[in-house]
Amino acid sequence: MLILLVGCSSANPSNPRASPSVSHPNPPDLTQPLGEYAGAPCALLDGDEDRAAYRITMPGRVIDLSEGPAESCYWLVSTGVQITWIPYPHEKTWRANADDPGARRFYIAGYPVVQTADKESCYQNVIVGSSDSVLSSGSFSMLVRRTESDAPKDLCGIATLLSELIITKLQLGLSN
Repeated sequence: MLILLVGCSSANPSNPRASPSVSHPNPPDLTQPLGEYAGAPCALLDGDEDRAAYRITMPGRVIDLSEGPAESCYWLVSTGVQITWIPYPHEKTWRANADDPGARRFYIAGYPVVQTADKESCYQNVIVGSSDSVLSSGSFSMLVRRTESDAPKDLCGIATLLSELIITKLQLGLSN
């Protein structure tokens, strides 16, 4: 006998781990390895191999976006895209994206993501800590922005690939 249980959950912004139809196992808390990059965010993609794989033309530049307690890093890509990685974004920034009526919620490697996008940019907030609260959990944001008119159109695809890479690097930091 096969029993199929179907349920609904809300995409309530106060619960970023809510998913409309898919449940995920609890992935490991990556708050500790995320903290290691808070003071040197560009170290995340500092090797020539990493940069070459993503067509990043120059080493990253540290910037203070005044968005979080840590500095951010941005890289320019030869395809006319700028990538910005923001460890520990402010909860109000996260909340503004989560409350956006067009926000999309999904998981990357088991971690909850809230994504907003327009024709020129894609912004992802990823919670990699064990808490549902951005304030008490580790999180990062990935912003991919078009800088040239002939840049790739799938900015969110680029953001997702980079978020996957960051998660993988943070997971490797757990084993070190």
